Amino acid sequence: MSASKEETAEGGNDPHRVQIESREDLSSVLSEASTLEHMIMCEYLFAAFSLKRSESEGLASEQLEKVRNWEGVITTVAIQEMTHLALVNNMLVSIGSSPYFMHSNFPQPSRYFSPNIRLALVPFGEQALRHFLYLERPEGMSIEGVPGFEVLGDLNPAELKGEIVPTQQYFSTVGNLYRGIQKGFEDLVSKHGADGVFIGGGRTQATEARFGLPILQEVKDLESANRAIEGIVEMGEGARGDWNNAHFGMFLKVFKEFMDIKKANPDFRPTRPVVAAYSRPPIGSADVTVIADPFTAHVADLFNATYGLAIQTLSRYYVHGSQNEGELQALADAAVGTMSMAIKPLGVLLTSLPVGNRLPGVSAGPSFELQNREYLLPHRREAFMVLEERMLELGGHAERLSRLAPSKQAGEQLKAVEGSFVSLAKGLQAAAAGDILDAGARPG
Repeated sequence: MSASKEETAEGGNDPHRVQIESREDLSSVLSEASTLEHMIMCEYLFAAFSLKRSESEGLASEQLEKVRNWEGVITTVAIQEMTHLALVNNMLVSIGSSPYFMHSNFPQPSRYFSPNIRLALVPFGEQALRHFLYLERPEGMSIEGVPGFEVLGDLNPAELKGEIVPTQQYFSTVGNLYRGIQKGFEDLVSKHGADGVFIGGGRTQATEARFGLPILQEVKDLESANRAIEGIVEMGEGARGDWNNAHFGMFLKVFKEFMDIKKANPDFRPTRPVVAAYSRPPIGSADVTVIADPFTAHVADLFNATYGLAIQTLSRYYVHGSQNEGELQALADAAVGTMSMAIKPLGVLLTSLPVGNRLPGVSAGPSFELQNREYLLPHRREAFMVLEERMLELGGHAERLSRLAPSKQAGEQLKAVEGSFVSLAKGLQAAAAGDILDAGARPG
């Protein structure tokens, strides 16, 4: 997501400026920004997974080429959202807070964010693209709301003043949110000094060198905090409002291409008939699609377990304590590898599998479900043991499912996922061998 460079960090006369008066306020708002970036990344991945993959799915060769280009654009933006998510968590740990990778399960409760921010998992198409444009719109640009994502109300900003505990705050746009964060950093440094605000260690942060994500940098003072926010700004909106090569411009180009093709060929269907679906209703969410097909349900569970493992691995990286450089790189590689070598192929596979007889002809899309549990592994030795064990468990489950697969292609995809888990587990084991696993119950 992005903030506007053309408006001041103070937010001008905006009555809904995010108000940050303490470290607790800043930690709360950064956690909300992390949740927002995380859920929007999931939206983009869902849309990318929903796209068709071959001419056998009813696409002409030139159509398939275009669809693959669109998938590449959406995936690129999703990866950049991962960068934003990491930068926000760098800001969190820089002020002494813990990383935050949790989110409510989809569909997002109507009052979780500001009333004008509503999130849902929707397949690629006009509705999804209009929604993405609305989310990524430059500050000051007016775009009509998308059906299904209407504004639900307002929040009186006067209610937020003088609170001893953080409360939900209204932000008119995501840019407005980041302006408030920037102003919050400035105010706290004025009040406590840089040394009093930036008390978190640099080694507990993600960097471009370890994760291979451009602009990913440590946050250790006001200058680097502002630089991180400006990086999010330029990646989202473009430098000084030049959004042609930023997220908004990238999505606008895809939208125009898609609408032109649909105008010329109304029967053009670039996506699989996908709906976000659960193996069982999550706690507190009864109005969801539940998978009836047993094999599909097992693959959906494997996807969500893999997603949870990626969250565990990232969380451990941010609280790594005294790990050496090799161990840190192993955690970073395991997190990125889990995303690219397991989450992506499982998401694509899932969208090819049926929901079941309750919805004939409809495929299941990933729900990105998080369990009601703590994903943070606080102790060094035990963390490596748990992560390696879990990777091997998930690899074994993928292998068992491969033998039950309804098609040869699905079986091969699951076997490839099994191989990825085994490889990732070996990487963690190699990094920890002789230093952790043989060290006994050394403190974390």
